[in-house]
Formats: sequence, structure tokens, C-alpha cells
Amino acid sequence: MLKLVGDDVPSTEEFMKRYNMDNPAALHRVKVGVPATVEHSSEAGPETAKWVAETTQNFITFMDALKLRLRAKDQLHPMLQELVTSYARFKGSKDWEGRSRMVGWLITLNGMKASEEITEDQARQLSFDIEHAYAEFFRSLSGSKDEGS
Repeated sequence: MLKLVGDDVPSTEEFMKRYNMDNPAALHRVKVGVPATVEHSSEAGPETAKWVAETTQNFITFMDALKLRLRAKDQLHPMLQELVTSYARFKGSKDWEGRSRMVGWLITLNGMKASEEITEDQARQLSFDIEHAYAEFFRSLSGSKDEGS
């Protein structure tokens, strides 16, 4: 949408300020790019094994994409959004450091145009953050937060 009105309204925040909109939760939802039910989900049940497999697959796919030097928003954003969605299914994940880092990267990517690319420094930091989140996720499966990665 900002592509259409970008010259007149440079950002969502500016639009909200201009029209006296005080909706911090809505602004956060737009920045994160995933539904609140996904971001705050913590239900575990009989499909947990399937969720573990899907989340692991999403981690590996995203880390491989970075290793293959994919850098554009339109390449990375869909995979990261899928990863955050699957990661959010796990009880306690909202308290994990990896989740906040991944959500921060989603916000960063959401602020970019589809053709824009992250820098090599950003790619390196993103890779580090994703690997950290993966190690944290893997440790959570055994119920231990103190094991080494």
C-alpha cells in the first residue's frame, strides 16, 4: 500500500499521526506482519510432533536461504514469516530471546520494499540470530534451557 501513496505518506506511523490515529496494537500488528493469534499462541497438543518437524524444516530452509545468499525482502520475508508462525506454536516461546529477535527481523523486512536487499552485515547478524533461536528451540524440546548450543 505504501508503494501507491509513498510520495504523500512516507510511513504507516506518519499516516497514523496525520489522521490522529492512536492504535499502537494495530501499528504493532502491521509491523510484525503475523496475526496476534499466531504471535501469542502457546497451545500444545497431539500435533506437537508435526509442529516440531515443521518448525525444524522452516529453520533449516531459512538458514539455507541465507547461505545461498538470498538477500531481497521478497525472498526472505515469506520464509521468515512462516518460521515465526511455526515457532510461535510452542508454549513458552513468547519468552524466548530468539522469538523477539525473529520478530524484530520481520519488522525490519516489513519496512523494506520487495526489491530491497539486506546488507552483508545484516545477513550475517540475521544468520547469527536465527542460529541462536534454533539452538534455543532445540534445547526447549528437551526441557532444558541451560545446556550449551
